Parts: sequence; C-alpha cells; structure tokens
Amino acid sequence: MNILGLSLSFSMAIYLFIYSFICELKRTNHHAPRGTTFLLSMIMAFIFSGLTYLFIR
Repeated sequence: MNILGLSLSFSMAIYLFIYSFICELKRTNHHAPRGTTFLLSMIMAFIFSGLTYLFIR
C-alpha cells in the first residue's frame, strides 16, 4: 500500500509540473499572460510533491 501511494503521488506531481508548464506556454502564445492556470497547477504539484515525501519516510 505504501508503494502504491508513493508511485501515485510521484506521478501526479510530475504530471502537474509538466501540465502547468505546457499550459502556460500555450497561453502566452495566444493570450495575454494571466498565470492562474500556471499558479494553481504549480501549487497542486507542490502538494503532491509533499505527499511523495510523506510516503518515502
């Protein structure tokens, strides 16, 4: 169960980091940069990074 939580939170953190950067790059090319998607995705990515740290211990 511990390894499942570790792999899930790690994959979600990586996915959210990649998603936020790609979304922000697409947004800045087409619209004025607002950054709300970027900020929310980065915050969630850091939360899942913290969960990954909890499962490592």
